[in-house]
Amino acid sequence: MTRAACLFPVLVAAGLALTPMARAQTDSTASEIAALRRELGALAARNQQQIDALQHQVRDLSAELAKSRRGRATATAATHPAEPKPGAEAAETPPSTAAATHPAEPKPGAGPGAPATTVAPPGAMAGVHPAEPKPGAEFVPPVAEPRLPPEMFNLPGRSVRPPYTASGPGVPGPAVVTPAAPLTSGGNRVTLSLSGQIDRALLYGDDGVNSKLRQVDNNNSSTRIRIVGEARPLEETVAGINLETEIRPNSSATQTLTQNLPQPASAVTYTIRQAEIYGGNPNYGELRLGFGSTASYLTSEVDLSATAVVTYVHVPDFDGGFAFRQKAAAFVPGGTRGALVLSPANSYGPAVGSLFHYFDGLQRDDRIRYDTPVWDGFQFATSLVDGGAFDFGGRVAREYEDFRLAGAIGLAFADGRSHSQPGSYGYAGVPTGATGISLGGTNSAPGSPTLADVTASGSKQFDGSVSVLLKSGLNLTVAGGVRDPHYHDPAGRPLSPDLIYTKLGYQQTFFDIGLTAFSVDFAQNDELIFNGDRARAYGIAAVQNIDRFGLEVFLAARYETLNRAFASYHPIIAVMSGGRLRF
Repeated sequence: MTRAACLFPVLVAAGLALTPMARAQTDSTASEIAALRRELGALAARNQQQIDALQHQVRDLSAELAKSRRGRATATAATHPAEPKPGAEAAETPPSTAAATHPAEPKPGAGPGAPATTVAPPGAMAGVHPAEPKPGAEFVPPVAEPRLPPEMFNLPGRSVRPPYTASGPGVPGPAVVTPAAPLTSGGNRVTLSLSGQIDRALLYGDDGVNSKLRQVDNNNSSTRIRIVGEARPLEETVAGINLETEIRPNSSATQTLTQNLPQPASAVTYTIRQAEIYGGNPNYGELRLGFGSTASYLTSEVDLSATAVVTYVHVPDFDGGFAFRQKAAAFVPGGTRGALVLSPANSYGPAVGSLFHYFDGLQRDDRIRYDTPVWDGFQFATSLVDGGAFDFGGRVAREYEDFRLAGAIGLAFADGRSHSQPGSYGYAGVPTGATGISLGGTNSAPGSPTLADVTASGSKQFDGSVSVLLKSGLNLTVAGGVRDPHYHDPAGRPLSPDLIYTKLGYQQTFFDIGLTAFSVDFAQNDELIFNGDRARAYGIAAVQNIDRFGLEVFLAARYETLNRAFASYHPIIAVMSGGRLRF
């Protein structure tokens, strides 16, 4: 009892001592809670400010998106709009610039030949495309380039991939800098491409007697315009039209050294190169109908030298109208049934275009043509030409680690076609119908060349070419062809026409403006007109590309000779300098 009484006061004293301490702890906890509440309030205020800012940004972006959609709907009947750069707002084109269009940069990752997109302002719609989209209809953009599936890039004659219809089989390598740009047509279901080139040059010639400087259209790659319309009716199927015209004032292939008359507009050579319809699928091949490249065309022209714009296998495109001059008087076939007549010294003999030929299949003609799908870089084709001639072609284009390779072969059956004897036996200065008189008067200085029929007509022909480009820039091109004609020369002797061609080149990007290429080449044709004929040409060329302008400037020279059994001739020297601008 006494012990309990003593313990009670002790407990009371301890409780009284602990009470202030508990009260202090409670006050501290309350202050901490108050501080946390103040921090949470401040954080909530800041979060609300951020939420308000985000909502404001969403409203701005929604307004911009609505504005962009209205702009696309307005431009539907005009050309395909350019895709704005990421993060950049699409700028509206003022009405004052309605007549102009602006090329856009190709999209990253586009395939070879992918063109720039053309933008036309809304004001350009009037009077251009009558097919307006229905109100409220969703805009359907045209098919993006490259329009043919990548598996079909090996097809020849592709106008949208420069050098366009003279390019031969598709060549491995980077995309070109001036592809054709698509517009839209047919209610935005058809892609329409307008492209072309202008190729002008100065041509100097010296035939051993006279020399002249002429202004010409470079027929190695002539001035031309093309329109290609294409649609994609199925996922991998394309169908379209290809229309290409050639406009050649003073063509280098027919210009003579002696022509000195004014050249009226009516004297311009205007021809159709391609006028065809086609359809293609990478799994089934391509079918073409109309005037255009036959299956064997371009099979002798495969050339990776980058100098074909001014010198390649077809020598007459350089100076085909220049005529060889006799060194001395000689008896030449010029009379009735090939009778020999006296031709004085310095008379005009055969033109270059009557002595050289590139044995390039059946060239371009009215035909129906089928190309197979491409199998591991290989492709085959056949065509049936109006009149009964037919041909076959095979092509290959491959790229390896250290080099590129392209080649083609062609087999043409044109023996059912008639072959005409050369007018005046191919002599530019021999009067038609000469009957044994001395040849010196009327046509001793011809204003236009007399060209012989040196095509494959009346024969079977085999030709081919192969070109190799090393990683170092060195390149080698070889081409050739043979014929089995059913006709004879004007004197009744058999003929065995053939072609040998080789080119050695080097290309490198020495300057930022574009590729620089050099080459030397050699061409030889035998017995195109007379038994025993041998014509040779030696060439040298340099080409500088200026990529920003789609321009190639060139300088080239040729030295040409003729060996003929019954006369001797001065060599011809020709030098050409000019430029090709592609658009």
